[in-house]
Amino acid sequence: MALPVLFFVAAMAVRTDQTPLRSGCDSDDGIVAKLPAGTPVEVRFRLSDGSDCFKVSATIDGKDVLGYVPASALTGLERYEQERSAAASASASMDTLRALNPVATETKKAIGKTGDPALDRAEQLLETNQPAQALDQVQSAIPRHPRDPNVLVFAGLAAYRADQLRAALDYWKQALDIAPDEKLAAVYERVKHEADSDHSGDKLFGVHVALRYEGQALPADTARAILATLDNDYTNIAAQLGCTSDERIVAIVQSREAYLRSTGAAEWSGGQYDGRIHIAWTSGSQVSPEMQRSLAHELVHACLTSIPSGSRPWPAWLQEGLAQKLSGDTLPPGVREQLRQLAETHAIPKLENLQQNWSRLSTQNASAAYSLALAAADALYDNYASYGIRNILNNPETLPRITADLDAKLGL
Repeated sequence: MALPVLFFVAAMAVRTDQTPLRSGCDSDDGIVAKLPAGTPVEVRFRLSDGSDCFKVSATIDGKDVLGYVPASALTGLERYEQERSAAASASASMDTLRALNPVATETKKAIGKTGDPALDRAEQLLETNQPAQALDQVQSAIPRHPRDPNVLVFAGLAAYRADQLRAALDYWKQALDIAPDEKLAAVYERVKHEADSDHSGDKLFGVHVALRYEGQALPADTARAILATLDNDYTNIAAQLGCTSDERIVAIVQSREAYLRSTGAAEWSGGQYDGRIHIAWTSGSQVSPEMQRSLAHELVHACLTSIPSGSRPWPAWLQEGLAQKLSGDTLPPGVREQLRQLAETHAIPKLENLQQNWSRLSTQNASAAYSLALAAADALYDNYASYGIRNILNNPETLPRITADLDAKLGL
């Protein structure tokens, strides 16, 4: 069942009659169309360059138009910001990681047959989010398997997770030369685009996190504040979920424009986790409460990835629900009531039927999916606090039963 376009998404509309929709944010940019007062618009993104300008789409006389308007020309800004914060750190986040999963699954099956203890150890290390150590192990095995494409693919996986993109591409190119593979070729092109577009070269190292950032876009003092926030939040999240960080988690902070260019994320996305944290920085020189929530949201994804989930990855509702709840998001009462009404008419899917990949959802459906996931996380804490969230994560075989129970409690 597809998620509906829920009516609790903020209604953004044009404030004044004949508002110019321009090709850019400057007053001398060309006019694409003139929008009547009250025209509904869908926000694509809000620029963070100080112009306070929105890229929006609208429908005029049956024709879709796309352009830019100033924030002062729109109504519904306050509600938009409240709802955007809930979906800003989106799981386009897991897009590359999920694209890699089929490649990784087949590779693990193949290297498991080699009987090489270094590869067995590398697989264990990668599953517990220790990619640099996994890469050391697989590199030691390559001379024993110089023409095995699966070993080269696995080396690329470890290098990618360790934020060594050029090394990953080199290993994957060697593997593709030996044995062409459509899925791996698609991943190769995606990561090559990221490597070519990412110019975040400045680095800082904390206790739990290694921060890579754009020195031209982010002052050093701000970068240090971000790193301190990440380290502190990881300690709190790990205490609740039971994850460990034997290696530093890589976090990459970029301007919004550079983030969208290098990751290819959906326009509504403000963060990603693909084995590394990616954040679109929109807070000037201070770590705002909204930005701290985005950072914490992605840390939850990193934490969950390091906890073995059994034969299947952690479901989307759990990933996104816990990421919101532990980063401090709350579900407005009106949204909760509308979810209840939609559940009564069977207009929203059960938790287990929520698709894993949310990266191609529209802004409206992304907001709906995140709201449902947060409602599920609230119900999880309300009903299983005595059992313990850590216990659930340490016993993933209990999750299908718990999910069915939460479906019932949410009326799904």
